[in-house]
Amino acid sequence: MTHALFLPPSNLVASGVQRDVYLHPTDPTKLIKVLKPDRDQPRRKTFNGLMDRWFPSTRIRQIRKEYMEYLRVMLRHPEPGFHAPMSHMFGFVSTNAGLGCLTERVMTPDGNLGETLGRKVKNGTLTDDHIALLNDTIARLFQHGVRAGDMNPNNFVFGQRDNGSGLGPKECVLVDGFGDIHAIPVRSMASWSNRLGLADSCKRLARNTGLIWDPKTLRFSR
Repeated sequence: MTHALFLPPSNLVASGVQRDVYLHPTDPTKLIKVLKPDRDQPRRKTFNGLMDRWFPSTRIRQIRKEYMEYLRVMLRHPEPGFHAPMSHMFGFVSTNAGLGCLTERVMTPDGNLGETLGRKVKNGTLTDDHIALLNDTIARLFQHGVRAGDMNPNNFVFGQRDNGSGLGPKECVLVDGFGDIHAIPVRSMASWSNRLGLADSCKRLARNTGLIWDPKTLRFSR
């Protein structure tokens, strides 16, 4: 018999359209993403919102695509020193709030959650060093052909990851939004189509952050 992890309301640290994010109750290096019940879903009038309402299975499809992309990238790079540009995933766990997805926690040296690109832009705390870390992550997304369908500012987090012996170096991590979640999976058809998709996502990210995107160098700047 599997005992469900108890996630107290005080452990809730973020709430998106599809999932709530909780601190792991016993492991400070991990987070738990729990799919929201249908009744708690916002009634969006967008295409994705209508698909969620008319075809509820699409919500599960998005999670499946996320895991499939993580597995695809990691199986192509089994080497111990591989530096993944997205957060690592550790399977599923039963919780009192529903089925949870285990993922690593990107944090500050004092153990608090890392800050998103969106929050830094809003607070005016985005520095040239942060942009350099973002560019490093973008370079690795292109280099490894990661299919990232939702590169919004709140899906990039600055901080450090646990490497088994403590916190690693400061970096920028794509913590959500990877996987070819589009109705027509164009990004999965070829490497060139995914590169076009990544470039288009970076253009949108620039518009949403006030940064400048250079399609030739594949880098952001002020």
